[in-house]
Amino acid sequence: MVLPFRIYIHRHALQYLKSHIAPVSLLYKLPKREHAADIVVWLVAGLLMSAVYLTYFKSPYLTGIKVLFGCLSFGILGGMLSSLNMEKRVIFFLSRLNDVIPPPKKIISVSRKMLFFIVTVLLFMVLVILLMVFMDIQFLVQNRDLYGPDIYIGVFKDILFAFVVLLGMSLFILGRFSRNLKSVLTLQIAALEDIGRGKYDTRVPVVSNDEFGLIAAKTNDMIRGLREKDICEISFGKYMSPEISEKILKGEISPDGELSEVTILFCDLRGYTPFVEKRDPKDVVIFLNTYFSEMEKMIRQHNGIILQYIGDEIEAVFGAPLHEPNHADMAVKAAIAMRQRLHALNEQRKLSGEKPIEHGIGIHTGEVLAGSVGSQERLTYAMVGDTVNIASRIQELNKQFSTDVLISHRTKVSLRNHFELTSLGPTPLKGKSGTLEIWKVL
Repeated sequence: MVLPFRIYIHRHALQYLKSHIAPVSLLYKLPKREHAADIVVWLVAGLLMSAVYLTYFKSPYLTGIKVLFGCLSFGILGGMLSSLNMEKRVIFFLSRLNDVIPPPKKIISVSRKMLFFIVTVLLFMVLVILLMVFMDIQFLVQNRDLYGPDIYIGVFKDILFAFVVLLGMSLFILGRFSRNLKSVLTLQIAALEDIGRGKYDTRVPVVSNDEFGLIAAKTNDMIRGLREKDICEISFGKYMSPEISEKILKGEISPDGELSEVTILFCDLRGYTPFVEKRDPKDVVIFLNTYFSEMEKMIRQHNGIILQYIGDEIEAVFGAPLHEPNHADMAVKAAIAMRQRLHALNEQRKLSGEKPIEHGIGIHTGEVLAGSVGSQERLTYAMVGDTVNIASRIQELNKQFSTDVLISHRTKVSLRNHFELTSLGPTPLKGKSGTLEIWKVL
């Protein structure tokens, strides 16, 4: 009588899971509905069976109560198992749902759930044992002259058997409850491990309307924030050297700047203006990106940092913001490597029918103020000081001397390694009073 109704109710609940159209708030209620359905169905069955025993079989009222309580016992314990089984199905369904599940609006705490299961189980066991003891005592009192002492052993075994059965069922129910909790925790731990490995495309399924569901929703918000932060850092790093962007994001760049001795390198393409006039802007951008990429590799290989690209010009620094004791040597080595890399690029251009390109590099060593420069709305990390201006002027002298790499005397005396250099003598610089000895890097 009970089974067909329970099968119908259970299948009706499963249709919500299979339809994929039921709101999540309704799915959270399915376990509770399963429990209530079991209790109601078994309670109705118990009332009907008790009525049959009392009216048709003329049984004592205690027998009717015993039948009713037995059916209610099936409803309570069976309902708990049905509820936990449905909760397991809901967890499995929601964990594989690709849709973004919002945080639960109404929270039913885990402690409340545990208290309900534990108190219900314990209270039920106590009531069953007390009822059995009461009925057995009443039976013994009414029939004390019909049975011998062995009847007491039988009563004890009867109560012990009932206690063992109830205890086993209670442990089974609590074990099923703990396994459901473990399933939820496993999903969250797996997501946290992905986050620890930097996988910000993961998602924690919100599979319950308790604290774990709320934690899962908050964890998803955290993942979204980390993903956006990671995208910002990657994008920021593309527009600024990683070493600089990292220091800016960590707040390690002093707003007042800091004095440092560095070596500045300027590199400028030759014949860029006529080159641009004859080509489509897209082709120019492609060419510049290729050229800048190759030159940046050479600079970074020698611990240099690109400060900015100005049209067809590169400004780089050696010795800041990361300290490099051999910054002058690194700058000269980078310039030689850039010369060699440009030669390789020209060989490729010749094969494709393009004319070779040339560039000029100027290097100067001195003290600069390194820091954030700009307005309150827009800042840039820059090197400020006469050292920068002199390096730029030295770069321009390559046109005058028909050279490709020139360094100042200050850089020459700062070198710790041997390089083949030729002095071009004291040379006046544009916009500067006096002269400066310039050296050609062979």
